Amino acid sequence: MNAPTRAEWLEARRTGIGGSDVAPILGLSKWATPLSVYMQKRGELGEQAENDAMRWGRYLEPVVRQAYADLTGYEVRVLPEMIRHPEYDFMVANLDGFVMPVDGPRRVFEAKTARTAEGWGEPGTDQIPQPYLLQVQHYLAVTGFVVADVAVLIGGSDFRLYEVPEDRELQAMLVDAEADFWSRVQRGEPPEPVTAADAIARWGRSSRSDMVMADETVMQALQTIRSARESIQAAEALEDAAKAVVMRALGDADTLVDAAGRTLCTWRAAAAPQRLDAAALKAAHPDLCAQFLKAGEPTRRFLVK
Repeated sequence: MNAPTRAEWLEARRTGIGGSDVAPILGLSKWATPLSVYMQKRGELGEQAENDAMRWGRYLEPVVRQAYADLTGYEVRVLPEMIRHPEYDFMVANLDGFVMPVDGPRRVFEAKTARTAEGWGEPGTDQIPQPYLLQVQHYLAVTGFVVADVAVLIGGSDFRLYEVPEDRELQAMLVDAEADFWSRVQRGEPPEPVTAADAIARWGRSSRSDMVMADETVMQALQTIRSARESIQAAEALEDAAKAVVMRALGDADTLVDAAGRTLCTWRAAAAPQRLDAAALKAAHPDLCAQFLKAGEPTRRFLVK
């Protein structure tokens, strides 16, 4: 069977909760929130572009898989299709691979790449970053396997292998949490926003003429916004004064160095940017300008009085 296209893979992911969704729906991810996952499952965010980290992770997955095979002697088998939990069909898994040793239990294989070793413990242990721990426990629950091998390439040269045994108690908690979340998706009941980006995604395109009375929690939040902005302004003023000191030292020179000749900072002339004079174009060729106007998305402007 041929591997699915990215569009097909994304569409299949909308039919259930995958391993990489677990940390976000539990509020334990730096990259996604319960609401963003909800909106993805509901088809309200459109296709998400693949970023550089995701792309390089995909490029390097075969490399990590081969390094694992060379180290362990195990053949990693790859399933092109998504699999589902036999009882809880909302739990799905796109495995990087699995292993069937002749001398031990079947194993989930997960390949990772990382820029730094932050969150990764001693090789051979189960000390891996929490989002990945939740991901592999989800995969173990879906497959019924009892152990997962997580192979990671850190910084392009530090290859490590971790072994994560099943945790039945944690898996039971994941089943309950995922069942509750999937029920929300099916009912069309979104989770509460937890970030400003969440709030913008949910309510940021239109508004109605109405007023809401601020309670104590909201009043405290507004005061926090004002205090944060004052702190930012003070920090920017401090930075500006310090930059002036460094710039005075440089004068018209472009490089600042220390006593050992190491570069500390640079202030170099850049080529002058060229920008389209939209006002002049509209004045000179209004019909032509109108042909290339594109309506943007409606947005709301947030102002603290």
